Amino acid sequence: MAVARETAALYSLGGEGEVILASDGVVKGLARPDELREVLVNLVENARNAHASRIELAVREESHGRVGIAVTDNGRGVRPEDLPRIFEPHFSTTTSGTGLGLAICKRLVNSWGGTIDVASRVGMGTTVTIDVAGA
Repeated sequence: MAVARETAALYSLGGEGEVILASDGVVKGLARPDELREVLVNLVENARNAHASRIELAVREESHGRVGIAVTDNGRGVRPEDLPRIFEPHFSTTTSGTGLGLAICKRLVNSWGGTIDVASRVGMGTTVTIDVAGA
């Protein structure tokens, strides 16, 4: 939770769009803080690159002893034909970057025993959902 708060605060200082933290309170998951920070920064950067003006980081304790993290933006979204490939190394829908961000996110989340999924609608935005074991 502290990592999500720090990430939201960091991007709020930048003044480029709104980054909001939504939480149920103190939530602890089995993720390494430095790696979680890297994942959240990657996801917020992707949202900003998709021209999102509003990004929400939601952290919630799930009823089954797990922690859910959702990063939701109102950016341009991902085309349905691109969704199956977004976690592939070097795949990108932009001309900037290396296309490694989401592949790294997936590798890190999987190393914690978690899952990462993406739902997106072109012109409406994207939600990346992470599920990890609670601490």
